Amino acid sequence: MPTPAEHAATIIAWLGTRSLSAITPAIDALRDGDVVLAAADAIADAADSDDEALRGAGLGALFGGLVEPLNDGFTPAGRAVYARIFGRIVWRVAARQPTLAAALARFGIVDEAALLAHHAAVRRGDGAPPADAKRIVILSRVTIGADVLLTSVALQRLRQRYANTELVVLGDGKLQGLFGGLPGVRVRPISYARRGPLRERLASWLGLLDALAAENADLVLAPDSRLDQLGLLPVTANPARYLLWENLQPEGAPVASLATVLDRWLAWRLAVPATPICLPRVALDAPVALLRARLAAAFGPGPLVAVKLDHGGNPAKALPRAGEIALLQKLRALGWRVLLDRGFGAEELANSDALLAALGWTAIDLDDSGKGLGLAVDGLAPGQLTNDTVLRFHGSIAGWAAALSCCTLALSYDSVGHHLAAALGVPVVVAFTGFSDPGFPIAWQPRGAGAVTVVPIATAAKHDAAQWERVAAAFPRP
Repeated sequence: MPTPAEHAATIIAWLGTRSLSAITPAIDALRDGDVVLAAADAIADAADSDDEALRGAGLGALFGGLVEPLNDGFTPAGRAVYARIFGRIVWRVAARQPTLAAALARFGIVDEAALLAHHAAVRRGDGAPPADAKRIVILSRVTIGADVLLTSVALQRLRQRYANTELVVLGDGKLQGLFGGLPGVRVRPISYARRGPLRERLASWLGLLDALAAENADLVLAPDSRLDQLGLLPVTANPARYLLWENLQPEGAPVASLATVLDRWLAWRLAVPATPICLPRVALDAPVALLRARLAAAFGPGPLVAVKLDHGGNPAKALPRAGEIALLQKLRALGWRVLLDRGFGAEELANSDALLAALGWTAIDLDDSGKGLGLAVDGLAPGQLTNDTVLRFHGSIAGWAAALSCCTLALSYDSVGHHLAAALGVPVVVAFTGFSDPGFPIAWQPRGAGAVTVVPIATAAKHDAAQWERVAAAFPRP
């Protein structure tokens, strides 16, 4: 019997490299019993299984083997296959859950065909945005890095179109510290299940519906959010109150930054001037801004580089330990003081300790978590850290943003670190690896007021010291 991964491979092979015009007739011709739909059914059942081993294999095949390959190429053909296949998977799982089925029925969705028809309608985007709005809700991208790159652009364009409207981001409560300094912006915390069977992840949508009902927004902007499964699950009965952006690249055109693609689309849909462009921007709220001032005074004027080597749970994005050591040694040899993000959670803390031990370095630890893992950042005195060459930070993402904004250079992997640096105006060098599509580093490159140097490294080549030297060559002298 084929494994879930083999079923995913069957679907990806069926798509091949066909264009939208070539794949659309094949999608329309799919019928129950076809090998592609049978593979989708098998993946759905595995991903929703109560058997832990089977569920793990099913979820891995669904997201890593199917959803990501279909969407990471940013092609209209891949998105069309996603809409058809993931739509079937969602319906197969949701139909078995009374609460999910009942919620869908309230939108008139009582079978798979109705769900697919709803998704097709919102993808067409026929509705015009309202002329005026009291409140607009923006659905988070779920990951903070993507919210910095994309949601921050959406907030700026919406403010340009609706000068006095309240803008509410539904997402991780940590975003308040990063976006709370933007006028008229509020973050409403909402959770998205990342564990458990697929039905539990889909059930996050029910919390989204409750939040939207409480906000009573005049418009919902969904920039390819996981909260509504990229537009598959309905959030409003009025199409004119919903705008869906899909992170697609036009067929035949060079790959561009997703922030640029979104900015152009918003300017068109909101009927506002396309120039000047809107770059990703982080605006610290008042408490974080005060922390930033305290850290800047404590760090002193010496050159400081922020180094964030976390990988967001995807170790493929990281260089080997020897590469990390080589890069950090190069920074010190150039004369940089180093501020190293220690990470969060037992695994990241242990990894940071092992890295320092391998370097033979001793660091001064800073902590804004209240867990006593270093000097409390709210008790730092001016000039206290001026003479320290290696510092480590432990705590919140907003606290890291405050510390990062005091630096004059950043080094990061493809994770939240490089998006924060660029959006804060800090020049950043990115060791970008762990990708399969060559356009991925371009599409997800950080953007902002800070200079950005992306060094793409093929996954198969990341153990090659010559690749680390390419990254190190991008480091300026302080």
